[in-house]
Amino acid sequence: MDPLAKAFDAWINAQRAALDTMVQATGVPGTDVDTAEGYRWVTRLSTLALEWLVEKSDPLHPQLFRLQDEYRKLLVDNPDVNYLFCVLDDTRRYRLTGTRGQCAYLGMTFGTPFGQGEVGGRTGTQTQTHIDEYDIGPNGEVDILIAPASDMPDPRPRNSIVLEPGTAQLAIRETHWWKTPDRLSNLRMELVGEVPPPMLSSDELAPKLEFAAMFLQFVGGTAVQMWHDAATNMNTFGGTAGSEHVAAQDDEVRSHSNAEMTYHGGRFRLEPGQALVVTVHEPDRPFLYWGLTLTSPWMESFDYRYTTTALNNETARRSADGSWQMVIAAENPGPGVENWLDTGGRLEGYMLVRWVLADGPPHPTAQLVSVADVPRPGGTRA
Repeated sequence: MDPLAKAFDAWINAQRAALDTMVQATGVPGTDVDTAEGYRWVTRLSTLALEWLVEKSDPLHPQLFRLQDEYRKLLVDNPDVNYLFCVLDDTRRYRLTGTRGQCAYLGMTFGTPFGQGEVGGRTGTQTQTHIDEYDIGPNGEVDILIAPASDMPDPRPRNSIVLEPGTAQLAIRETHWWKTPDRLSNLRMELVGEVPPPMLSSDELAPKLEFAAMFLQFVGGTAVQMWHDAATNMNTFGGTAGSEHVAAQDDEVRSHSNAEMTYHGGRFRLEPGQALVVTVHEPDRPFLYWGLTLTSPWMESFDYRYTTTALNNETARRSADGSWQMVIAAENPGPGVENWLDTGGRLEGYMLVRWVLADGPPHPTAQLVSVADVPRPGGTRA
């Protein structure tokens, strides 16, 4: 069999293997909704892998594209974030241009290639920065030079970022309190210098398909492992500054995290008629953002297009003591309940609180109560 046909077979087999990983997983809710979402999850991961690793993986013709959205979700996506991604070559010069948009925070994480192990003795994030560390035009104009140190002008411009050896990708997390199309950034990545148009060959396509196959199985296994590991934090929150959700992701997922974020995660499990009241406590130091997201066992956020499945420090109503109380429940707890997070009838799921630019924020706390005892303004009950 020729290498390209072999690679294509590996890609087809990887989709079945990812599905088998999900189907054979133990300790995962077996509801019809969770099962159907698991099958759909494999199809979504497949399209994501193809766009990232096959279609837009040429650093000489860079494409800054939207990696995740309402239909493609990767390892606990945040509904408040516009995820952008671009493949880079650490020997080339680039310019990031466009407009900033109206986000609360636009973090730029430069790292080694995801899923390919160590590069030059390192794996993961090489450089972490955010857009407001640079000079932005009066109408949000962005113009930043990105290049290896040996190719930087002297003196080095203020609006410049050094490509450390081994850097092969840029992940942008554009975090919003209110994410609407008119608030999003409009950014593009351009290679400085002329290169010939791309020409596809079997030798080029085969390894891309093989890596897409490996990526699909890796992400599928990682999501299921995250679900199992989070069982140690049932109806409570674990995690520390700099961790990416759970300790099991030390090597790849956590190592590629945004160093300006802090994560506190756990699982929730309810009985019929119960609710989990989550309290995010006000930090004693300044911070920019926190957001609470609910996800399925496949680490996909619950569908946030039609109901409230995530809240943040601006969209959640604040309590008189300065904290924020969210109510996770399978159905509407009734009049007077503030900050209801709708599980869509599910009794189990994963929950994650992200902090942005927060120095040692306090762990959220959680209390399991009956729906009748959910706090309501003025101390009333159902």
